[in-house]
Amino acid sequence: METIGRNFYLLRSGERDFHRNIYIKVFRKEEVQLVMVMDPGTKLDLEMIVDAMRELAGCVENLDIIFLSHQDPDVSANVLALLSLAPRAVIISSVDTLRLIKMYGVDEKKLKGVEPISRRIITLKKTGHKIQFVPAYFCHFRGSTMFFDLESRVLYSGDFLAGFNTRKGEGVYANSESWKGISIFHQIYMPTRWALQETVARITLLNPMPEVIAPQHGDVIKGELVFEFLNKISRLEVGLDLMKKFEPEKKLLSSALNDFLRSLGQKFPLLRKKLLKDLKEVGNFTPLFVFSNEKIEDIKVSTRDALEYVWNTLERISPLRDLEEIRGLFGMSLEKFGLTPPSWILEEVQEEDLFEL
Repeated sequence: METIGRNFYLLRSGERDFHRNIYIKVFRKEEVQLVMVMDPGTKLDLEMIVDAMRELAGCVENLDIIFLSHQDPDVSANVLALLSLAPRAVIISSVDTLRLIKMYGVDEKKLKGVEPISRRIITLKKTGHKIQFVPAYFCHFRGSTMFFDLESRVLYSGDFLAGFNTRKGEGVYANSESWKGISIFHQIYMPTRWALQETVARITLLNPMPEVIAPQHGDVIKGELVFEFLNKISRLEVGLDLMKKFEPEKKLLSSALNDFLRSLGQKFPLLRKKLLKDLKEVGNFTPLFVFSNEKIEDIKVSTRDALEYVWNTLERISPLRDLEEIRGLFGMSLEKFGLTPPSWILEEVQEEDLFEL
């Protein structure tokens, strides 16, 4: 468990490529406290939540509020279990989300929508804390909602600014390496750049501004990266933008990659088999490529990101002695379909000097 703000705690699931973040906020005033859990995850996360509640609040029965950013099962599958363990808890979310959460069989008296609340700001009567609910329309669901804790200035953003794990090393906080995973996630799951820009605008209107943005997947964002990543995300082409702009180029790239897979299979059949396995199964994250049998039919991200991912995978799984020949096959397949290989593919392998002369 990691503290990311005043009485604001992070629990992370253990997946290497695409983990879940679950957050707990404890509102305290003298001897009185209220406890909120945000997007409580799947059955795999229940024991972790119960243990954290025991440490932070004495027992899970002291849970008061379950906040849901949206209704996907990776955020909401635990609601019935938590309601059975904490009978006084209520669920707070958008009306669109609650309409679907009701399908779990939750008592309607437990469901509280944020839309009727004036300016979506609540003052908690028991402790006096102010909290705010911020719409994130179509990011990626119509009713997606973020939660802003004014005491800690942490914005829980749900799937907005969430990411696939691309940062190396330990810890929970983002660095420049985290952006790649965020951009790939948004290219796949967000519908249009317009939706991202509208959500960024709502965040920048918050007063005070968040010091920390805590998404449901990936790294926690703080400091200068809050503004940097908000600026980058507002310019990112995603979903329908990519489908419209890059459709012809994606078809060419799919053909080129299929040609490369054919050439690779002739020369390095075992490596081709390993590459296909990696491209089809990206850990717990959705594959970036759509396959029909052994052929790539579609690409879910930009052509540059797709190329970079394939080449990075090849560099990771290929023996160094074969990499130059593989580089040549890759470049020839791209050029065959009129695509210019990026400079980072054309660069020669830098081998370590064995002797000092």
